Amino acid sequence: MDANEYFRHPNEARQRHYEALRAVHAEGLSIRAAAERFGLSTAYLKKLGAELRAALKRGESYFFPPPPKGRKPGTTAAAELTAQIVAMRKRNLSVPDIRAALNAQGHAMSLWAIDRLLKQEGFAPLPRRTRKERQDAQMPGSIPAPESAAVVWCGETFSTEHGGGPLVFLPLIEQMGIVPAIERAGFPKTSILSDTASVLSLLALKLLGNERLSHDAPYSLDRAMGLFAGLNVLPKNATLSSYSYRVQRAHNAAFLGELSRIFQGEKSQGECNMDFKAIPHWGEQSVLENNWAGMRGSRIKSLLALLVQDPDTGLLAYSDAGIRHRNENGAVLEFVDFWKAERGQAPKMLVFDARFTTYENLGKLDKDGIKFITLRRRGKNLIAGMEKLPQGQWQSIRIEGRRKHPNVQVNDSLIALRDYDGPVRQIVMTGHGHKHPAFLITNDLDRPAAQVIQKYARRWLVEQEIAEQIDFFHLNTPSSGIVVKVDFDLTLSLLAHNLFRELTRNLPGFEKCNADTIARDVLQNGATVSIENRRIAVQLKKKAHLPTLFELPWMKTRTSLSWMKASIEFKTATSS
Repeated sequence: MDANEYFRHPNEARQRHYEALRAVHAEGLSIRAAAERFGLSTAYLKKLGAELRAALKRGESYFFPPPPKGRKPGTTAAAELTAQIVAMRKRNLSVPDIRAALNAQGHAMSLWAIDRLLKQEGFAPLPRRTRKERQDAQMPGSIPAPESAAVVWCGETFSTEHGGGPLVFLPLIEQMGIVPAIERAGFPKTSILSDTASVLSLLALKLLGNERLSHDAPYSLDRAMGLFAGLNVLPKNATLSSYSYRVQRAHNAAFLGELSRIFQGEKSQGECNMDFKAIPHWGEQSVLENNWAGMRGSRIKSLLALLVQDPDTGLLAYSDAGIRHRNENGAVLEFVDFWKAERGQAPKMLVFDARFTTYENLGKLDKDGIKFITLRRRGKNLIAGMEKLPQGQWQSIRIEGRRKHPNVQVNDSLIALRDYDGPVRQIVMTGHGHKHPAFLITNDLDRPAAQVIQKYARRWLVEQEIAEQIDFFHLNTPSSGIVVKVDFDLTLSLLAHNLFRELTRNLPGFEKCNADTIARDVLQNGATVSIENRRIAVQLKKKAHLPTLFELPWMKTRTSLSWMKASIEFKTATSS
């Protein structure tokens, strides 16, 4: 039978049903005549007509159902892909994790298709897991992460469950000139990975609050995380770990100088809060010294780090994880030398705690024209000498700001200190909520006592920043007892902290939130990323605070990334 005969004399039952109904409804033939022409009974043709009208009323196709969705079963490639998906589910990987692994291999599969396949294979949905359980889920060995290399700008689209947040920082990094600062700092590079790619890879993990480099299983196949550093995927944790051992203090110091000019600039008033932080390490390395940890109330084996904060902006200006007992007292002078080298002048005022440095070094600061505010080392004799203070010199003052004890009693006088040339001002304060009085000393002889006390009270801000470093950037869990590695880690934490601060400064309603809150409520988000002709389009998933995120200036326009020779644009997912 040729094609003409096939349509003139239909033999298949379904075809005869179609032609009979078509003759009735399209040609106006009666039901009896149409039934006789196509060999059907009148009653059966009426039944077919009723079924047709019911299907059309429901909006369904009676004769031509839509083709099945998904991959065609039966091919060898489909069977292998199914086996991979099943193997990953047996390792308790979620549907988004499985899709990320498949995307890394070039297999584009929707969440719906993977979920349907798993249901067909008899798998029940995964129970709700904790964050640690999700991080501990192991990727199957049969799907290794590809080698890191420069991103290839071919037309492709991939999804990410983690990279939406770090990509938001790319326009800010471009705007502030972070990449040229990395290049000027002289960080190590390899024949495959540039200094920029290596540093940004580590920074991407910092911005996510990743605790250790070894906890990279959720990110090793994420294409968007690699794109943040200009790569196809992030380097393996062994590569990043070995790279951090190659970074020396000179590289970090040069980079800190660049960051100081970028973040401080003309905004800094030259006032700095300084504090030491004992970073505990639980290994057996004998090279580590015992340092006092205020939170534990004892001395523990640890690395001693110095953090310096600008109280006006909340930005961190300096860090050094290489402080030893022999140079602990001189750390303040090293910072002054750093500031002079980068700014061409000495800082105006330094505020730090008691036992931060010696009275002799305080004299050096005074000779250098640097104002300081600190606490006097309080002992039994000093407290006992309170009775000798002239009673008529006590005065009641009010400290501005939100304070539990705003009204205090102070005694303002000039005293002499051992190894300090000239008089120094001492402000004794009581009624501030503590059992013993506080003895503030400063070489600022003209500022009112209330302002001196208030400036010292702001030193608690740097301790709040340290608390944030501990909570979100995991400062208390160094991955090594080697000082150079921890110093590089602390430098990247400083950069990540300042990037968060700059972002929140432009984020309405979140100006005073810490990094953990911003990451959880705003930045932790998935996205669909498209790259073509060096144009990056990021479509972020729906989230409650996503409209607030799009209040950022760089979220409303396409931004050129000069170091990547590309551009990036953000969009929000729609329901259409």
